[in-house]
Amino acid sequence: MRILHLVWALAGGGAERQLAEIAPELAQRGHDVHVAFTVPGVYAARLAASACTLHQIAKSWKYDPLVLPRLVRLVRRVRPDVMHTWLTQMDIAGGLVSRLLRIPWVLSERSSASLYPPILLNRARVAVGRHADLVAANSAGGGDYWKDHGVAAARIVVIPNFVPVREIESAPPLDDPRIAEGDELVLYVGRLAPEKNLPRLIEAMAIVCRGRPRARLALCGDGILREALAAQVRAAALEERVVFTGFVPNVPSWLKRANALAAVSFTEGHPNAVLEAIAAGAPLVLSDIPAYRAVAGEDAASFVPVGDAEAMAEAIAATLADRDAALRRAARARDVIAPLSLDATITRFEDAYRCLRSC
Repeated sequence: MRILHLVWALAGGGAERQLAEIAPELAQRGHDVHVAFTVPGVYAARLAASACTLHQIAKSWKYDPLVLPRLVRLVRRVRPDVMHTWLTQMDIAGGLVSRLLRIPWVLSERSSASLYPPILLNRARVAVGRHADLVAANSAGGGDYWKDHGVAAARIVVIPNFVPVREIESAPPLDDPRIAEGDELVLYVGRLAPEKNLPRLIEAMAIVCRGRPRARLALCGDGILREALAAQVRAAALEERVVFTGFVPNVPSWLKRANALAAVSFTEGHPNAVLEAIAAGAPLVLSDIPAYRAVAGEDAASFVPVGDAEAMAEAIAATLADRDAALRRAARARDVIAPLSLDATITRFEDAYRCLRSC
């Protein structure tokens, strides 16, 4: 089967990482896999080293309208059996091309309704996405978003994110001069984006640090809030206690070193960082939202109100203070990742692609 994946940028987000693992594995199974993008990023090298064929689509600016005819020419040349789009801009552009050329189209849904404010870009995605042959959501909330926009349940499939358990378990110990052996590491992994509620997490860490002199927060990731968060850290005199790592290629090593993984988002889809933290055995401090409740039970994590910095601080401090209890909670969370292997995820996508071709 010839499969064309379309993504705007091979950046360091969770969706891009899933694609960077899924596409090579599909190629290993004998499929002719192509990946098209406009901006190379941190996952370009991994894909280039695989059996996938890569295509960079030229663009002169973020919303370059010439991407569309260039994409049409690429699709006509590749002649895929299935097109699979990832993230908003390629959902729109790739979806339009798939309808024009009548190619079966899978749209990936990586989030849920609360992450889509009613701006023009999101409305355009919904208008195009309603015509997808299949919506592959990574969570039930993502599937519900499209049901609410008129997509029949028969055209929606939930395929959860895979968890690279073997990669995480075999990761070497963290070797980073910014983290000392005796530091109590509170870790955040993900985009520095508004929905992640990071200003409140920094407020909580300011409280924690007053009582725990070795507590440190590491923010692994990058995003539009980087400068604002750095200013908040400076204003709170936390420069020595908060580390901005940017994108790191060795996330599993950070997770295995963490004394706590803090994920306090307002909303989520299928939370990669939390699932990978579970695989790494990291204790969890989570905001009390449905997406996190779906992957960790009451006895497997510390849940906190999303807007309460003092409650966050209390949960983080308790997790650091009682390491044995925190590790027992972490161990109880392991059951959720058992069915989320890469092999199982690839098989689900293969079944979805084959159904599109035969149905």
